[in-house]
Amino acid sequence: MSRELLIELERSDEYCIMRFADGNSFRISYLKIRSNCRCAKCKPRQENEQRRLELEEEILRLRVEKPKATPVGRYGIQLEWPTGCSSGIHSFKHLREVCELHGTPDA
Repeated sequence: MSRELLIELERSDEYCIMRFADGNSFRISYLKIRSNCRCAKCKPRQENEQRRLELEEEILRLRVEKPKATPVGRYGIQLEWPTGCSSGIHSFKHLREVCELHGTPDA
């Protein structure tokens, strides 16, 4: 569990740094977090590469802004995007996976 436990979320205007309990930190853009949302509305739009690209292009046109972040229990955070999707809960496990795939290790 410590590998997936998010212990700190440092946010700037275009990206955030996520620090996990195992000592690893990642810098990741809000675009990548939002385009990997697993809510009921967004997940079906990620079924194949073409639909994923269309979703990412749509999000880019909306101008990704810093979301409001609200802790959800001890397992995730809800991100409220000023220009759209706000229903998804991002589990720490999911965020770690997104960080490993699309983030940059932060020393």
